[in-house]
Amino acid sequence: MGEILINTEGLIKTFGKFVAIDELNLTFESGIITSIIGPNGAGKTTAINLLTGALYPDQGKVFFRGEDITFLQPDQRVRRGIARSFQVMDIFPMLTVLENVQLPLLARFRKTRKWFFPVPYYGDILDEAEIILNYLGLWNKKDVTAGELSHGDQRLLEMGMAIASKPEICFLDEPSSGMNPLERAKVLELIRSLAEEGSTTFVIVEHDLDVIFSLSDRIIVMNKGSVLAEGEPDEIRKNKEVIEIYLGEEI
Repeated sequence: MGEILINTEGLIKTFGKFVAIDELNLTFESGIITSIIGPNGAGKTTAINLLTGALYPDQGKVFFRGEDITFLQPDQRVRRGIARSFQVMDIFPMLTVLENVQLPLLARFRKTRKWFFPVPYYGDILDEAEIILNYLGLWNKKDVTAGELSHGDQRLLEMGMAIASKPEICFLDEPSSGMNPLERAKVLELIRSLAEEGSTTFVIVEHDLDVIFSLSDRIIVMNKGSVLAEGEPDEIRKNKEVIEIYLGEEI
């Protein structure tokens, strides 16, 4: 078993009369690729938003390495080692590919307040940006405006921005959404490689079951805002309740 990075206690989140998250208890361990699946409206993205600070719970607590981070701002969580990508693309389309990756690096190196130095002045920033973009296969497109990239390359760039902060845990919301099979394979290989290096633990929210069962060490199935089942992929494949409620014939 890995070290516990994030755990929650009795999270509840409502929107009006709708209970999106209902007494949710989760644990994420280092070195374990965890996927969260479930039918539409199960609360998957809401759960990620609570863990990363985009939303705050009505009740319950979120802990990172034993510290209560329930009401910390997203930037404070990033500085502690928590990062994420979004279901809706979150890049800066008018900036170049290189500039997009340099922004989180500037924040990590705490150089965002030094306004009078151009970014190329910081050799360490440029060096690390080159490493990340080479890893993504995007270095040859470093001067391309991000909005001109293909959908798949934009997804890769967004992932590069997430890992540029060197997070201990990174939440990926629909990382393969809208990708063709080749792009999807590239993203899967990237996640697998980063996970094997051991520096970042990944938690993935995804609808593509091929992605889920080929990549995950552990799967959490959510339904109606709480955990329906969790376990290794083979256990989830055989869980009758999961098949009945979610997987059905897709399995």
